[in-house]
This record gives sequence, structure tokens and C-alpha cells, in this order.
Amino acid sequence: MTAYGLNHKRAQQHTDAALKLMAELGVISQPNNFQTFYTYVAKTNTDLCRTIDILRSNHREFDEAQCEELHVRFFSDQREREIIERISNDLREQLGNILNTVHKVGIDTRKYNKALDHFCSYVGDKDRDLGNLEQALHTLLGATREMEGVNRTLESRLTNSSSEITRLREDMENLKREALTDGLTGIANRKAFDMQLRDAMMNAMEDGKPLSLVLLDIDHFKKFNDTYGHLIGDQVIRLMAESLKRNVKGQDTAARYGGEEFAIILPNTLLGNAVMFGNQLRRYIESHKVVSKSGNTTIGKVTASFGVAEFRPGEPVAKLIERADKALYLAKENGRNLVVGEQQLEGNDVVSETQGLDRRDKQAIPAQ
Repeated sequence: MTAYGLNHKRAQQHTDAALKLMAELGVISQPNNFQTFYTYVAKTNTDLCRTIDILRSNHREFDEAQCEELHVRFFSDQREREIIERISNDLREQLGNILNTVHKVGIDTRKYNKALDHFCSYVGDKDRDLGNLEQALHTLLGATREMEGVNRTLESRLTNSSSEITRLREDMENLKREALTDGLTGIANRKAFDMQLRDAMMNAMEDGKPLSLVLLDIDHFKKFNDTYGHLIGDQVIRLMAESLKRNVKGQDTAARYGGEEFAIILPNTLLGNAVMFGNQLRRYIESHKVVSKSGNTTIGKVTASFGVAEFRPGEPVAKLIERADKALYLAKENGRNLVVGEQQLEGNDVVSETQGLDRRDKQAIPAQ
């Protein structure tokens, strides 16, 4: 048996190389991570290799969040295809069972009709005798019982198949939700974000209404991981996601953009109001602290930096994200725990928290 088209010896070499590299990078040895780095050392996915090479050249840490992002990005579609294939096979099997049963019923129906015709013709025969009539009736009754049994079999088979198809449909719906949900936080993942942003941009152009994008990044996230470990790092990420769940409502969309970075899509929202919303969310976040599982020790306060940009009709997705990302970078350069709108990139002042309230069709969501 081969793996990736290789023999056992070559596959073992890739396995050893992947495990060694994971140990060097401090990557947790678990199946998803092994799949990522086995593929990397085997060089069977050019885009994955290029991405990891860039991360390594930038001395990025391959923590749990980073590894999960890599696996979701490069292998979630593969897993989705595998599940869809399984569901398709199950469905084909169920339909095959139904067709086989219907085919059997068709044969038995013809047999029953033949028995019925024979009985009816015999009843009409003037030369019939009681013994032959009794035999004809016995044959008809046997065919009737057999038909009733087949019908019950068909009914049972159809009922079972219907239940199975319903289960398969539920599996498909769960798959869709899983494919668009971040496993660690339960909010939308990068794939869902990309889809929602494209749709929001198209709607904004069609309706002529504004659209803003907020990117936010947890401040000093690496410090939490280095000082307290990945479990606390994950707790910080979940705390950030919970803050977004509590404050991002209605038609707005919050997503985990990657690692410790998040994004919020704000339809029907002008830049000034998006900056105000960012500041409300920023204050909400900094009002919470990370505590140990026992609840007895306060580990630290979490803050985030924000970059905000407004959609310009006709521009590509990448341009909008680029401006928001530059504004986020400027927020970090200017001390963090700050909201920066894209206008500051052009040398203007940052929009204050009280500007532009009348420019937003919907009220900014208050911090809770």
C-alpha cells in the first residue's frame, strides 16, 4: 500500500521528517497537525509549502491557533469532500434498496394478477367442480398473503429509507455549518467571512448603501502564550469571540479571521459610525479580565487594536481588506488598545467617538 503515491520507505522518511520538524517548531503531535506537516515535508501541496515557508521566515510561532488555521485552510475542503462522498454512497445504497424492493413488488404483482385472473376465469367456468374451485381459491389466498407481506416489506423499507435520507440531510446541514464555523470559538471562520464579505459588497453596490469592515487583533497575544501556555491563549481567543457574540448583532457578521485576529462586517454603516462601534467594543473588551480555571487568580487584562475601512463601490475585496489591515497596523504602532479609521492613513485625524452618529442608519450597539 502506498501513501501519496510513495512506497513504504519513502513514506516513513516523510513521517520521520514531519515529526522531527514538529518537535523543532514546538507543534503539538496530533492528527491534524501531522497531516499538515507530513504534506509540507512531502511537498505535495505547493500553496501549503509556500505559506509555511513564509511563516517560518518571519519566525512566526506555530501555536495551536496557527496550526488549526493552516489545517482548516488547506484541508477542510478535502474533509468536506470525503463526508459528501460518504453521504452520497449511503444515499445511493438507500435508493438501490428501494428500487430492488419495488422491482420485487412488480414481479409479485404480476403473479398476484395472474392468480386473480385464473380464479375469476374458473368461477365463470360452467364445468368447474368444487375441488378445483377450492384449489383456485387457495392459490389466490396464498398470493394475497404473499402480496400483503411484500407490501409490508416495501412499507418498512420505504420508512427506513426515509429516516435514513432525513439523517443524511441533517448530516449535510451539519457539514455546512461545520465548514463555516471556527472550531475553537464557535463564530464564523475565514471561509464564511470571505463569502459574507463578497455578498455584502455586492448588496452595497446594488442598494447604494454604505458598508464598513473592522479588523481587530488581540494585543500582546504572544505574551499570553509564552507566559501562561496555549490553554490560556485559547481562553483569551474564546473570550474575544464571546465579546463579539455579545456585541455584534443583527445583519452584522463577526468572524475569526486568523489566529488572534478577528473581523466584523458592518452593512449599512458609514466609516464614522464603524469607528464609534469599534470604540464601544474596545471598551467592552478591556473591561474584562482573564482568570484561571479555579477563578482565584487574575491572569491579566485583554485589549485589542482595531482598523476600520469603508467599502468603495467597484473595488475588489482585497483593497478593502488592505486598508483595514493598514489601519490596524497603525493602531498597533500608536500604542495598541486603539481604533484607527482609514482616513488617518491619508493624514487626517482619527474620527472621534462622538462624530457621525447621525450618518448611520442603525444605532451603534452599546457596550454591555
